[in-house]
Amino acid sequence: MTAGAGRVTAAGLGGGHGRLPRERLADMARSRPERPPGERYWIYGAGGFGRALAAAMARSGLLVSGFVDRRGRDSSRVDGLPCLHPEDCGEHDVAGSRLVHGILNHTIPAAAIMDWAEASPFAGLSFPAEFYAQPGFALSTYWLADPEETIAAFDELERLFDGLADSESRELLVAILAYRMTTDPRLHPALAPGEAYVPDFLDVAGEPIGFVDGGAFDGDTLAALMRSRITVGEWLAFEPDPGNFEALLATLDRYRDRLAAYTLFQAGLADRNGALAFVASAGEASRLVEAGAGAVGEAVRVPVVSLDAVIRRPGPLYIKMDIEGAEISALHGMKSTLERRPTLAVSAYHRPSDLWEIPRLLGRLYPDPVLRLRQHGHHGFDTVLYVTPQ
Repeated sequence: MTAGAGRVTAAGLGGGHGRLPRERLADMARSRPERPPGERYWIYGAGGFGRALAAAMARSGLLVSGFVDRRGRDSSRVDGLPCLHPEDCGEHDVAGSRLVHGILNHTIPAAAIMDWAEASPFAGLSFPAEFYAQPGFALSTYWLADPEETIAAFDELERLFDGLADSESRELLVAILAYRMTTDPRLHPALAPGEAYVPDFLDVAGEPIGFVDGGAFDGDTLAALMRSRITVGEWLAFEPDPGNFEALLATLDRYRDRLAAYTLFQAGLADRNGALAFVASAGEASRLVEAGAGAVGEAVRVPVVSLDAVIRRPGPLYIKMDIEGAEISALHGMKSTLERRPTLAVSAYHRPSDLWEIPRLLGRLYPDPVLRLRQHGHHGFDTVLYVTPQ
């Protein structure tokens, strides 16, 4: 089973006639099998998400027997529960139990895991979305939340569907929603990993561009542009995490001779200049957080700036934003820049509502936007909304 093998398209769900297949999608979310009392579950994946899933299931009264994870031979217990290596799951260990897919990581493809799971001795497979019907179950991380939240936004999602510029984007939106309704990786949309931030339809080749790199991480997007032979005249990189910023400086050293100008800001993008709480030292997951949000990790205060306050550059501008849920705030901080109709690549997966709230906001701030959607990462990560001028 390859990535996208279970791909759901607009046509396959009845959305091939220019309509979002709302009823079919809602049925996918609400057609949850009833489980007998006392049924037991093993969770595939003992990472951060799998452990959070186990805790949420336990709080709602579901019986979690343990974890299945490749680290099982090194750590026989995780959070007080047994942890088995996949090759050590004998029928005597798991007979009568169901296996829950507990991986949520943009770098890990699910095909091999699902092939193994379907051939394993478990009584059946379950996926996180079905547990939202269980009283007391609560789990929210990145795009994952109760599917009812997304169903309540179907009016806005239909407006997005109607406003997308190409059939590939419309089919992808339906597939994303089908996956969010079920969290079954066999329904995951097809990926375009090699096109991340450099899809063919972007008109950023030719004359030198100014590249605003929001959430620059270690400079990986600049490297992708350089590999695609896009001429970056000026690089303006924003990265508040101290560890990531050191890696950013190393990337600058590699490409310095190919840049006419560059400015690296050890700051985040927001709707104003100031300082906000920030969870650092989490690599790609370092992020700005609301005060009192209870985020895991050590929160520090970091400077933030609005883009309008720090740049005013003539010529073509390409703005990428992968800033861990701060995208809407940052868009409010670049109203004047958006009036110039730059090319945008905006992450739309850090919160469930980003998928519809970001396009709605851009409809107000950006004159006549052309919208396209692409999926670049596994497990619903790296969903990017591309915006170009008419």
